[in-house]
Amino acid sequence: MTKAPETTPTPTRTERIRGKLALGGSVVGIGSAFIFVRLSEVDPTATLMLRMLAASMMIGAVLAPRSAAVRVRDIRGRDMGLLVLVSIVSGLDLLANQWAVSYTSVANAAFLMNASPVFVLLFARLVYRERVGLMKLVAVVVAVAGGTLVVAGGGDQAPSSLHAFGDGLALTSAALYAVFLLMTKRLRERIPTSVIMLTNSLVIMVMLAPVAMLTSDPLLPKSASGYALIFGYALVCQLLGHGLMTYALRTVDPALASMSGLLRPVVAAALAWLILDEGMGPLQFLGGAVMLLALYCFQRADLGRAVPSSATTEEEQRLGPAEQSRRPASPDPSPQVRADGRPDDG
Repeated sequence: MTKAPETTPTPTRTERIRGKLALGGSVVGIGSAFIFVRLSEVDPTATLMLRMLAASMMIGAVLAPRSAAVRVRDIRGRDMGLLVLVSIVSGLDLLANQWAVSYTSVANAAFLMNASPVFVLLFARLVYRERVGLMKLVAVVVAVAGGTLVVAGGGDQAPSSLHAFGDGLALTSAALYAVFLLMTKRLRERIPTSVIMLTNSLVIMVMLAPVAMLTSDPLLPKSASGYALIFGYALVCQLLGHGLMTYALRTVDPALASMSGLLRPVVAAALAWLILDEGMGPLQFLGGAVMLLALYCFQRADLGRAVPSSATTEEEQRLGPAEQSRRPASPDPSPQVRADGRPDDG
């Protein structure tokens, strides 16, 4: 018997809902990152490196009892290479993100990093030849405008003389994040979230360790509460934030995932208001509302693409794509003949 070619299963409605819920959770987890960085006893580079170390320890502890079910050595060589490459891209994105605000204004950095949805659509079109509808383009423009309002409402800092370099780092971060989302989307079709997260954390930790050792003083926290904060940072931002994002990318459009990242400044501003007593201005509230509207428009565009044609029966509308693919093309019980002349067995 000839073995049928492997195909990616179509996500069910429940899986798509779970993906969007996970995406929302990731926004909160990643958006809280700056709170941990602000409260950390070490500088941002050391904090990020220690976050990856703590995350590797926690993910490894979870995976160890399941080694029989999830084996890293079972991953094909090409996929392992992509795993490492995705992790390097993510590490470079985080480094560019961290250092951009050292050379340019917070407003410039945040605005340029918000360009990631534009890069996602651009790369998806150029690399994967995916069609980009007008509604999606409009939603992205509206979302970037909302992000601009959030940044403008949060005040500004005077840029350094190297602000152009900082702007370039911020734009590079946006492009790298788009590449990370698109590549992770492909990996999630074959590799579990936990394996991706473990590889990501280990590779980034190895990347950052030499940098932190050379530039960070002190390298380690001085108190038990400092270590507790690092582990909390790893749990909330890496395992929950990035873990939920990675999980969601199996069923969520990478462009929608990148647009959800525009809500992180809103989450950060809200947490700063609650925890650090930093106020939120009316423009930030307005910008958050505009971005929610953009996400809604983007989602409507996806739903519109999935709406069946008028010729589709009511029964077919109730069935998912997987069930429809198994149905015969005609109610006629006689065998159907394909274009190549061979009978179609269904």
